Amino acid sequence: MPDKPIVRCCICDTPLTPPYNLIGERAYCDFHYGQVNKPHTGFWQAGLAQLIGMAAFAGVLWWLAPLIGPLEGWALIVFGIGLALIPSLLWLIFFYRQDRLEPEPKHKIGAVFFAGFVLIDPLQRWVIDGLFRLREWAPNDVVTSLLASMLILGICYQLAAYVAVRVIVYATPEFDERMDGIVYGTVAGLGVATMLNLRFVLLNEGVAIGPGVVAIVTTALAQASFSGLLGYWMAEARFVHRPIWWVPLGFAAAALLNGLFSWLIGEVSSAGMTVEPWRSLVLGLIVALAAFFVLIGLMRRSTLVTLRRT
Repeated sequence: MPDKPIVRCCICDTPLTPPYNLIGERAYCDFHYGQVNKPHTGFWQAGLAQLIGMAAFAGVLWWLAPLIGPLEGWALIVFGIGLALIPSLLWLIFFYRQDRLEPEPKHKIGAVFFAGFVLIDPLQRWVIDGLFRLREWAPNDVVTSLLASMLILGICYQLAAYVAVRVIVYATPEFDERMDGIVYGTVAGLGVATMLNLRFVLLNEGVAIGPGVVAIVTTALAQASFSGLLGYWMAEARFVHRPIWWVPLGFAAAALLNGLFSWLIGEVSSAGMTVEPWRSLVLGLIVALAAFFVLIGLMRRSTLVTLRRT
C-alpha cells in the first residue's frame, strides 16, 4: 500500500504527527496553533485602533512642524523618503497581521510591494505625463479634471497594482484563499502609494508638514484599500469561477474610486500646499475610509469562509 502523505504545518512546513491541530482544512504545529488562537480583538476593533494610531502619528508630526520648519536640499530628500515610507510600512504591518490563518511568505510580500513601487513610475512618466500630458489640459474645468482623473490616473494606478499581483503571486500556490487576494492587493497598493508619496514630497521642493502628512497617510490608506478590494475580486474569480467580466468590473470599480480620490486631493498636490487644502483632504479621507471599512468587512468574511470550508 502507498505511504500516507506527510501532514505538515501550513505555516512553517514542519512534519506533524497525530493528533493534528486543525482549523478548517489547515494543520498547524503546536507553536503556530497557539499563535493563531491567541486572543484577537477582531477586524473592526483592529481597524479602528490602526486608524487612531495613524491619526496620532499625523498629530505628532503636526505638533513638531513649527520646530522643523521648511526643508530643502538633502534634509528634504531624507525627510521625504522617511515620510513616504513610514505610513506605508505601518499600514503594511497592519494588513499583514490580519491574515492569521496562514501568513504569506515575506519574500512574496516584498516582491509584490516592490513591483507596485516600480511599475507606477514609468506609468506616471510615460503615460500620464508623457502620452496624455495631463497637467497641461486636465485642470481646465471641473468636469474635465474629474474625468481625466478617473479615466487616466485611476486606471494607471490600479493597473500597476493589478499587474504586480497578477504576475508575482496570482498563479502560485501561495495564492490559495480569498484573504490572500486582499493582503497582496493592499501590499501592491502600498507600493504604488509609496512612490506617489515620494514624488509628492520631493516635487514640492519643501513640505507644509501639517496638511502634507495628512495627505500622505490618507494616500497610503486609499491606495491600499482600493487595491485590496481589487485583490478580493481577483480571488473570487479564481476560487468561485466568476464570469469573465468579473475581474474587469472589479478593476473598473477600483479605478473609478481611485480616480475620484485622486481628484479630491488633487488641489493639495497641484497647488504645492499654497492653498487651503482641508476641504479636499477631508473629502478624500471620507472616500478612503469608506473603502477601508468595506475592506475590513471583506477581510472578516474571507476568514469566516475559510474556517467553514471542509
